[in-house]
Amino acid sequence: MPENILKQFHGIPGVTMAKAKALYEAGYESMDALSRATPEQLSEVKGISGKLASEILEHLNSQPFPEEPKVMHASHLTEEETLLSSGLELHRQGKWGQALQIINDILEKSPGNLKAMTAKADVYLSREKFQMALDIYDEVTSLDPEIADSWVGKGQALLALDQKTRAVSCFKKALSLDPGNETALEKLGEEDRLPTYVDGLDNMLEGGIPARHIVMICGRAGSMKSSFAYYMMHKLSEKEGRKTIYMSLEQSRQSILKHMKKLGMKKESAKNMMVSDMDDMVVVDMAALRKESDSETIQQIDWLKSILNQLKSYKESYGCDAVVIDSLSALYSLTTFKNPRSELFFFFEKLRDLGITVFLISEMYGVEQSQFGQYGVEEFLVDGIIHIKTEEYANRANLFLGVVKMRETNHERDYFPLIVDQFGFGIVRD
Repeated sequence: MPENILKQFHGIPGVTMAKAKALYEAGYESMDALSRATPEQLSEVKGISGKLASEILEHLNSQPFPEEPKVMHASHLTEEETLLSSGLELHRQGKWGQALQIINDILEKSPGNLKAMTAKADVYLSREKFQMALDIYDEVTSLDPEIADSWVGKGQALLALDQKTRAVSCFKKALSLDPGNETALEKLGEEDRLPTYVDGLDNMLEGGIPARHIVMICGRAGSMKSSFAYYMMHKLSEKEGRKTIYMSLEQSRQSILKHMKKLGMKKESAKNMMVSDMDDMVVVDMAALRKESDSETIQQIDWLKSILNQLKSYKESYGCDAVVIDSLSALYSLTTFKNPRSELFFFFEKLRDLGITVFLISEMYGVEQSQFGQYGVEEFLVDGIIHIKTEEYANRANLFLGVVKMRETNHERDYFPLIVDQFGFGIVRD
């Protein structure tokens, strides 16, 4: 699957890398072929809605296509390029010794040949000589920090040497240079986890929440769901330098900060955290909103789309690793669903397309308050569910935390006492 075509497709607004692959696999192998399709034909491709199909064609018709990259024929290659090409082919065939001999001959004549240096590091990586590979990748990235594949190779070598934090940084650097780099995306998905800083919980989650998961934090009223979520965002900013957002649909910014300050969390210690009550588009007080706006105006706003646009804008303007949306019930109260299952499926998929970790605060529903989402489909759409429940004992309400679901993670399913004190949150596992 040609990477240059996928990158061109991925450059179209609204087309993720997964959708770019789906378009290519559907038979659209160039921008020209894509432009000649009809909206109806494009909307038959998996993940391409009718609206997105129209937007794709509108975008293509509004600007000239990028030139197709020219193929370098053998007659145009220099002697070094021809030798390197043969060395790379030997490497692909698993003939590492012969490949290394050719690459070393090139480097003896041209010590600064970055392509040959990278090829040599790739050979060492294949032969599991990880430190030798890392030393060369270090040199290449120092000489030219704009080569994405060198950062990917460096990250793989670091992973093999059990230096995960540095490896994750390398994969992120590669993605900043080449957003569609599949190896970097795959490795980040495997290795990048967001620690919760809840004492005892991260060990249970193999280090934390897998990056880019969508996780519901569920519980009855008064179970400290919002405080728990805010605590995680605060700590990710304070301890990890991650850029996080706490987006409230009900409570004002001032009220949130005042409450969290009482729990020992000061905004100034979490410089990368943004607290938003969305006062530029919605909703500090739902009752006031309904009183001050006529019902027709309320119904005309696509709130799900507004949330997605707001988050996309935040990410593009400031960067974002994780966001809390507090809460689903507030969002639902502003939305009239015609087909909840279908509309929520696409909303969750578009949240996933943002490439950030999303935490959704959810009230418990049903007669016994045992249903995690209002419509009964949310628990199947999300990647994880953290349940905070309350149990009354001796005239006191005690909190217990359980991880009901967490994809890509081997975890216990028991409930543990949840403690909140001046040091933060923690679970008791003994």
